[in-house]
Amino acid sequence: MKKRTKIILVIFIVVFLSFLGMSYYIGTQVFTGSTQLVTCEDTSTVKDSFWEKYDMDYDSFCNTYTIDKIEITSTFDGHVIPADYIYALGAEGNKNNQTVILVHGLGGNRYTNYPLAEMFLQKGYNVLTYDQRSSNENTAQYTTFGYWEKYDLIDYIDYVYSYAPEQVIGVWGTSFGGATAGLAMGNKDVESKVDFLILDCPVSDMKWMVEEEMRKMDIGLPISYMTFCGNIINKIELGFRYEDADVCDEIMDIEIPVLVINSKADTLTPQFMGQEIYDAISSDEMKMIWTVDNSEHTEMWLDYNQEYREKVEELLNYLQ
Repeated sequence: MKKRTKIILVIFIVVFLSFLGMSYYIGTQVFTGSTQLVTCEDTSTVKDSFWEKYDMDYDSFCNTYTIDKIEITSTFDGHVIPADYIYALGAEGNKNNQTVILVHGLGGNRYTNYPLAEMFLQKGYNVLTYDQRSSNENTAQYTTFGYWEKYDLIDYIDYVYSYAPEQVIGVWGTSFGGATAGLAMGNKDVESKVDFLILDCPVSDMKWMVEEEMRKMDIGLPISYMTFCGNIINKIELGFRYEDADVCDEIMDIEIPVLVINSKADTLTPQFMGQEIYDAISSDEMKMIWTVDNSEHTEMWLDYNQEYREKVEELLNYLQ
């Protein structure tokens, strides 16, 4: 009887250790897949088709506006954060001017923000557009759905504020960049330096996005199990859980004007993401949401350009 008990115990230990080993392996695969979604090489260029799609002449833009390439060092982990500082006409060389910081989405870089930059430049705003982590010239290793990315944005908010402490400062973030912007606003000291926020098709929830990546893989294992394993490894390696990168939790007490833009046809960051961010904001007086029916992810600028501009103008009217 004792021998049989020992055999059962050995089998149990072997099975348990095998399960732990498998869980660790799955967790590391999920972690690697969710924290290296793009590379600097993948995002180092902007195709001609992009400029054609946005009906924008890149060379003409660069000849029209004064653009300084700047770099600052991350106060978070020491990497270099490259950016383009673009001056509004008549404000060349003057950083003590109203300014908007643009935060690109996954797969983009600082140049893919140029179409939106032109709108703000025409309104007399300077524009700062920078490369997010692991994008183009920003060589920081991990992508974290905004959680670590927010520190780069905070550094640039501080940079702009140091030159223009009495001027209007705004932040516009799209998709993945929307999560970066929303999470950064969870810091009240940071929020106090920002006057308005625009979130275009924002990611609201890192955990949901990781689960969605797991669904695309179609491995056959339960999604909840794979996410659980990845979450543990993420905590071990990076020190935070997926749940910590929840924009709704960070943005609920925001006290500046916010515009959320989304689409019912968006399958990458579904409509509910923007809606739940909007619903989470406790102040009803300075928040707006604009939802269209049929635009694909971040395509509202193209499909409803005039209305997009009008919604931004309506938000800016809050500042008067």
